[in-house]
Amino acid sequence: MTFLGIQQDLSDRLGYAQAPATPVARRLKRFINDWHRRVVSSPGMAPLRRVIITQASIAAQQTYGLVLNEIKFFTEATTDRRLYPKTLAWYRERFPDPANFTGTPLYWVPLGHSRIHTRPSAAAELFVKSTSASDTGTAYVEVIRSTGYRRSLSVTMTGVTAVSLGAAITDVVDVVDFYISAAAVGTVTLHMTSGSGTELSRIPIGATVGRFLRYALAPTPASAITYTIDGIADLVDLANDTDEPLIGMDFHDILVNGALYDEYVQLGRLREAGLLMHGGNPNGPTRESVQGRIRQLRASLIEWSEGDDSTERTFDESINLPIA
Repeated sequence: MTFLGIQQDLSDRLGYAQAPATPVARRLKRFINDWHRRVVSSPGMAPLRRVIITQASIAAQQTYGLVLNEIKFFTEATTDRRLYPKTLAWYRERFPDPANFTGTPLYWVPLGHSRIHTRPSAAAELFVKSTSASDTGTAYVEVIRSTGYRRSLSVTMTGVTAVSLGAAITDVVDVVDFYISAAAVGTVTLHMTSGSGTELSRIPIGATVGRFLRYALAPTPASAITYTIDGIADLVDLANDTDEPLIGMDFHDILVNGALYDEYVQLGRLREAGLLMHGGNPNGPTRESVQGRIRQLRASLIEWSEGDDSTERTFDESINLPIA
């Protein structure tokens, strides 16, 4: 079912008009999206959001960012090489100054989620611009200066013409947050040094903030290499009437019944809510509980354990592995 179909099914079950009052319609949409996120982000549901993307390294650049929720595998096709994950503690111990260690990366290091995909390579002034002349709202940044102090900066954007976020602030060494006052009409980008300087972050069309999963390559790349990355994509809420959930059509009833449960609770119909969640339906034929349907959905997905394959083996360990 489409997002509209789920809303209509929900309205029918509740005895509401097909176009309920705005506050009610807004609440039902929120309940549907809450359940979509709850189900898709629960354990065992990762196959619903698996994607494969590519990204190229840049010579002498240590850190990178991706619009992903999680990285599963990191590979390089030219040499048939897999890069293995390492901890930040390992990285800091072995590469105290990453710029001094360059070569072909063998490892990747997760650095967490951030509003920027690339840190400034040196203390710098920041600039913001857009690909659309219609982006004339306010851009905001929270930065760390070279003195260690945090500073809030803002500026009115001038569309495609880059504008400084503070001509007197030329010592920004990191960015904590970056957002704009209204949904981007074009792609809004944040740069260091000038409007054509290194891009640090980007806000896509229709969004007000960028979200990135950052990582470091070790050692620091000496040249450009294209990597293939298996990951878990971020989840986007259903918004347009024609949007469809990530879960298969056979299980769209989970979203209808989940939102119905929330609406029953909102209305104080707790007995009906409890029966719906845990089994039965007092207003009609017996239905599978919401929890039961979620278990059926999870059982229908193939998700192999990755624990045994996620640790790099030494040469000695490899030659002593049992023969299958």
